[in-house]
Amino acid sequence: MTDAERDRWRAAGLKAGELYGEELATLMHGKSVGDAQVQNLIDLLGVNLQGEAQRFRGMEILEELIEEYTRAAVESVMLQMHALRVASDADLGSRV
Repeated sequence: MTDAERDRWRAAGLKAGELYGEELATLMHGKSVGDAQVQNLIDLLGVNLQGEAQRFRGMEILEELIEEYTRAAVESVMLQMHALRVASDADLGSRV
């Protein structure tokens, strides 16, 4: 495995995470993390990532690359959720 391969898989994972994060952010608008719909989407994200990992294993992709992809996807979602929370907190602060 080369650094270039790892970088490609990381970039693909970040892109996948962006898409998942956008969907989650849209659904979360005006809802709490404890909301059933939000929890269902978070659960679905995990299932989707597991499914993608299985598909990659079936394609005989190196496990290290699969891990890089999933790590990057989760990282991207978490960064978007953090940004959403910061923006929400700032919005609440400006209303006070």
